[in-house]
Amino acid sequence: MNLRSQLVELIHALDELLRNVEMTDDLREQYLRRRALLSAMLDEVLRQRLDKATGAYQAAVEQTNNAVKLAKRALRETEERDAVILEITKAAKAIDAVIKLAV
Repeated sequence: MNLRSQLVELIHALDELLRNVEMTDDLREQYLRRRALLSAMLDEVLRQRLDKATGAYQAAVEQTNNAVKLAKRALRETEERDAVILEITKAAKAIDAVIKLAV
């Protein structure tokens, strides 16, 4: 797995949640903000030449994978929907450690 494909998968999972799940306006806004951040990060991942052998890169891939799994579960399980925001925030911090956007 690489960071680019995991980010694409996470953005896709968020899009599925936004299209198919009823949620409060506040939660929807949080999802939209996180999606915008992840899209900017994806642009940067595509632009930069990243060292896939570093621990930071591997941690970012793993954290993003965790966020993808939770987002997919949130499609089925209501109680997971708030947790997705926290998991995406963790993934974004891990990704930022690699691409250094200072988010």
